[in-house]
Amino acid sequence: MLRKLMKYEFMAMGRIFLPLFAALVVISLVNSIFGAIGLSTPQTIGIVVSVFLMVGIAVITLIIILQRFWTNLLSNEGYLMMTLPVCPDKLIFSKLFTASVLSIASAVVVMIAILIMAITSFSFSDFAQAIRYIFSWSPFSTTQTFILAVELKMAIILSMFTNIMLLYACMSLSMVSNKHRWLVAIGAYIAITTAMQILAAIAMAIGAATGLFRGIEKFLLSFPSFGQIQLMFLGFMLLCAALFAAFYFTTRYMLKNRLNLQ
Repeated sequence: MLRKLMKYEFMAMGRIFLPLFAALVVISLVNSIFGAIGLSTPQTIGIVVSVFLMVGIAVITLIIILQRFWTNLLSNEGYLMMTLPVCPDKLIFSKLFTASVLSIASAVVVMIAILIMAITSFSFSDFAQAIRYIFSWSPFSTTQTFILAVELKMAIILSMFTNIMLLYACMSLSMVSNKHRWLVAIGAYIAITTAMQILAAIAMAIGAATGLFRGIEKFLLSFPSFGQIQLMFLGFMLLCAALFAAFYFTTRYMLKNRLNLQ
């Protein structure tokens, strides 16, 4: 059932984003052609249009992530979704996975568009030389560099999951109110992020006052540089996992026990 839910999500989002992605890539190709034949004025206009499209894709991606969750689960459509023989977990994860894929796809398309526009001044030999220089400068072996690259991707994905789940939790908390629920959701987001910042500041102050940071620093320095980076990655991912779990169970509880559709 999760696969079917995600399929319908992708179909709904594809109708909006595929034309935007195609338009951005086509305009980037046209810009590259203008640059190759020396038409500076049309190229400048095309670059401006491309930048507006990139910004628009980023904004629309966020709006669609919010809109799909709100409309399907917290508004009138929720009456239909909640009658499906599906547990709240699958509903939440179908939204989360499709939102994450959409975010990654948007970022990839924007990067491809930038590369296409820069293709006239791009040198593959210089790029390959830069990559070789980076690897020669790196204190890590090829295997260690590959491991770090994989862990970096995992950390980015987990951070993205956490941020999306934070948005879902704030929207779900709006069900405590019967009026002005968007304002309640925005207020919940401001309250949660502010509380997180205050707790981080308190933890920093306690760590500095008690000497905890010096102890952590000594502990990290007892490992080689590769091990230090591994521990930092581990700490970051554990923090993201804890926040994700808090936001996920908040969303799940609200959908399962405090459902208040409009």
